[in-house]
Amino acid sequence: MKVLAIRHVEIEDLGMMEDIFREKNWSFEYLDTPKGEKLERPLEEYSLVVLLGGYMGAYEEEKYPFLKYEFQLIEEALKKEIPFLGICLGSQMLAKVLGASVYRGKNGEEIGWFFVKKVSDDRFFGEFPDRLLVFQWHGDTFDLPRGATRVFTSEKYENQGFVYGKAVGLQFHIEVGARTMKRWIEAYKSELEEKKIDPGVLLETAEREEKVLKGLLRSLLERMVEN
Repeated sequence: MKVLAIRHVEIEDLGMMEDIFREKNWSFEYLDTPKGEKLERPLEEYSLVVLLGGYMGAYEEEKYPFLKYEFQLIEEALKKEIPFLGICLGSQMLAKVLGASVYRGKNGEEIGWFFVKKVSDDRFFGEFPDRLLVFQWHGDTFDLPRGATRVFTSEKYENQGFVYGKAVGLQFHIEVGARTMKRWIEAYKSELEEKKIDPGVLLETAEREEKVLKGLLRSLLERMVEN
């Protein structure tokens, strides 16, 4: 099993997915598109494609030309029915490829731990509870693509997760555990201070919720690559 992870920021990586892939002996590699990297092998050689988060907007492809290449990869994954998981920016880019609008959220940024509600039963999320505490860090949101099934919603933003065929888009960061949280807190210390967000609470919650989230994430990944 081989996984491709498309990454925009070095510390915004696969997080707990790395642990899961190592446990299951799945190989994984990063494609750092902002550095100009492009695939050296056919996309169909991968059993799963993961598109991670980033500071850019899904509508800023003129400012960040590498996004155009990523849109092509998403389209190819959809066409060839390669399992695809988009997280945060990745979910927004998936929504855009599917014809939906992506834009600044009118209800402001979500930074911190918030509850999402499961609003439909989907085969990928069979083990997920009806209500789940997840980590969020985003200011953009998106409309639900035509033909997609909304799976998660929240009080602040209606579209928190959806499924389209073998593709999944999650607005929230289910990959973030304590290790990743520590790195983000250090790297984005000034932004958290400016927004008066307590880093201690972020880390304490990550440590408490990590085991549950990792188990759910493992279930999601296993179900996504089932034939």
